[in-house]
Amino acid sequence: MKNKIKITLAITLALMMVALNVMLIACDDDKTYYNNETDNVVFATQPADGVFNPFFSTSAVDGSMVGLTQIGMLGNDKDGNEAYGPNEAVVTLDYEEVLEGPAINPTYTTYKFVLKNNVKFSNGSPLTIKDVLFNLYVYLDTMYTGSSTIYSTDIVGLKAYRTQTRTESEQDAFMKKFEQNATTRKNNLLNAWDDIVVNIDENAKEDIDLLRTALQQYKQDNTGFDYIVDDFEKAVELFREELQNDFNNARGTYEDIDFKDKEGNLYKNLLKSDNEAFLYNENEIKWNRQTGKLESSLTTGDDFTTIREMSEAEVIDYVFNRHMPANLDQVLDGWATSATFREYLVNDELSRYNANNPTAVPNIEGIKFANFDEACEVNGISYGVPEYNQDGSVKDGYNEVLTIKINGVDPKAKWNFSFGVAPMYYYSDKSHIDAFNYAENRFGVERGNSDFMQNVIKDPEKIGVPVGAGPYAASKASGGITNIKGSDFRPQSQGVIYFERNPYFVMGPAKIKTIRYSEIDSKNQLNSLYNGSIDFAEPNAKKETEDELKGKKKDGIGYDTVDTMGYGYIGINASKVPSLNVRQAIMHSIDTLEIVNYYKGTAEEIYRSMSKSSWAYPSNAIAYYPYIGGPIPTQLGDANGNIKSDSELLDPIDEQLIVNPDYIDFVREKGKKAGERFSNEEQIEFLQSIIEADGYLYDSNRGYYYKGQNKCEYEFAIAGNDPDHPAYSAMLAADQLLEKVGMKITVRPRSDALTQLASGGLTVWAAAWGSTIDPDMYQVYHKDSTATSTLNWGYRAIKANAGGRYSRELAMVNTLSQWIEEGRETLDQPERERTYHKCLNEVMRLAVELPTYQRQDLYAYNFNKIDESTFTPEGDRSAFKGIISEMYTLSMVVKDR
Repeated sequence: MKNKIKITLAITLALMMVALNVMLIACDDDKTYYNNETDNVVFATQPADGVFNPFFSTSAVDGSMVGLTQIGMLGNDKDGNEAYGPNEAVVTLDYEEVLEGPAINPTYTTYKFVLKNNVKFSNGSPLTIKDVLFNLYVYLDTMYTGSSTIYSTDIVGLKAYRTQTRTESEQDAFMKKFEQNATTRKNNLLNAWDDIVVNIDENAKEDIDLLRTALQQYKQDNTGFDYIVDDFEKAVELFREELQNDFNNARGTYEDIDFKDKEGNLYKNLLKSDNEAFLYNENEIKWNRQTGKLESSLTTGDDFTTIREMSEAEVIDYVFNRHMPANLDQVLDGWATSATFREYLVNDELSRYNANNPTAVPNIEGIKFANFDEACEVNGISYGVPEYNQDGSVKDGYNEVLTIKINGVDPKAKWNFSFGVAPMYYYSDKSHIDAFNYAENRFGVERGNSDFMQNVIKDPEKIGVPVGAGPYAASKASGGITNIKGSDFRPQSQGVIYFERNPYFVMGPAKIKTIRYSEIDSKNQLNSLYNGSIDFAEPNAKKETEDELKGKKKDGIGYDTVDTMGYGYIGINASKVPSLNVRQAIMHSIDTLEIVNYYKGTAEEIYRSMSKSSWAYPSNAIAYYPYIGGPIPTQLGDANGNIKSDSELLDPIDEQLIVNPDYIDFVREKGKKAGERFSNEEQIEFLQSIIEADGYLYDSNRGYYYKGQNKCEYEFAIAGNDPDHPAYSAMLAADQLLEKVGMKITVRPRSDALTQLASGGLTVWAAAWGSTIDPDMYQVYHKDSTATSTLNWGYRAIKANAGGRYSRELAMVNTLSQWIEEGRETLDQPERERTYHKCLNEVMRLAVELPTYQRQDLYAYNFNKIDESTFTPEGDRSAFKGIISEMYTLSMVVKDR
């Protein structure tokens, strides 16, 4: 009986345990789990520019998309130190820097990179030193015009290779002759055009075919005008390309373009079509803040039905015909076409020279396949001559070694050499790959050939689809990473960018197979996160946004912040605002504190053009252009507020005044103390005084102007379609003040701002920089940099001293460039810090960039779908490393097996 009771009790307990397990499973199953193989994570991104070529992408969004597909030579840790080795997602297994010569001023520095032998591109082909050399020779070619500035590193033999001469005097003057020839060709075209439409046949100004015929005759009748016909056709081609790109960028944005009237009232959904968005961006539709209405010369009143009924080709033709050929001079001086046209002319001149001159220097002496035919030692380990498998990969037990030798020292060099390694098989072509030869200039690149750079490296499909050995590869919406076209990777009508894991990634396949990026303006990202359309967003780091996110935890929404390695700024293009004084007046009219207050406690003011996360940021900096409507900075006064003497206000490092001297003089003239403010009348008086000091005259009908031209009529642009932007209110306030002064300002969002920035097409704009690990300033500010930033600042006009108006700026740019070079010539950090202190002050005096804020990056995500434990560990996060810096480790919330 006892046994029966025991058996019954055991059965009962067993049944109870089964029931309990069923209950536990049921409770557990209430939670949604995901499958990393079949589900996908959707990230939000700002709209992309669409340049997904690793050699030529410039915008932060495009760069992020490209970065997912690439693997770099070196990485970095949370402190900004180089990272390499078997446990890092980089190409380099081992790394060494070797100094030669005196300890204080070494003669040479050699960088040694031991390449891993198991890195593969997304098609399964091996990444070898051939690919590394191919990338280097692309970046170092004279035809390369992307944002990378590896060419600025003083690699042994680089100047001789780029100039094809070993004579230093010829090397220094090499590019100038092609730039001068390009300027001559442009001037010849414009002079012929002007002569034709003024003196020969004024109808040619409105009839493009008539102008073509007249140019052909002009070429025959005049000597020295050999290229005007071909150059005009190229200008026409480039202008059409610009307008088509503008339309593509405007596509699908009309619903996101909002407006504010003079009272600050918000107007939504006024535009109803892509046509209107395009015409608005081209300034053919204008917003009248006074009346709160849209206006266009295409219509009467605000009924835009006829515009909506036009075809894409018709609206593009309308803008084209408005400006070509009637405004050829403006197109080649003010539109984005001006930059691409000049690039074409310089490259064409250089290509002609290269075609007519035999190769004298076949390769770059300082770049070596170090163990090609003999062993090479790195960190005490000898690496023998590598052996290869049939597929071209390096056999186990062997490694290729790359060495790069530079003259002297350069603390930035290692970061220049940390580039992502793009595949030669994709970015070159068969004939150049087949001709690859280590001993000659045959590294998959045709030296100094513009056709090769434009039609092979920069092929449209290669612009639209990035390929590399990174954790992810471009894919189709339906899956698959082979034979991808730009229309697969980023279908134009969807606003979605598709990725699938690279199955050959060196750190092992990414945990999540497929991810997507949804192009969404910042104002719509959080709502998209809340409604489940996306899973990860990067909204503006405003306090109210953080407060809002705190309340969303119950809904499965988490958030985190990381210091930003970058800063916000307002830029002014000196080629479009040629007066230094006028640029200073604009800067004094902008209240940067209003921009900071947009973030309500999650941002701080910044006074120099460098991230505060950098060790080189000057800790004692104050505003060089104090907002004229704000309090006079307390740093200018003594304990009683009395303004200090000039000797007391000198910067201790560069021994110049710590603020704009005109501002100090005005403060003293008005008898003000630190902390006091100027009256409205005094604000206007100050701004007018510095404008008039540069020769500007005032006319009640047209405001300030200079010698009959250069009217003070400027557009202030913010990137994107949304007026909810940190700088929008500050720009509107500056607009109101400057209009009282005598300027005419238009403030508006621009969906094509990034495209325009890439060609120097904006006048005044608000944007943000992503700073590099090293504080080197060459790329953004050196006179010889070919990065697009120098187009934004108007360096081309400054260097040419166009109209004789840039003598002061030219002296500043020369001084700044010299100091930037000095900052590269030592490894002594305190000395570099002093040098960059002077550089940053000179940037302020140049008046092309007004730093506005330093903030944090804010990340918001669905933690019911994304496993928070797979983010970058909190202790490893910094301004140099965000929470998804290692995307291949990210996982969805999956059920334990």
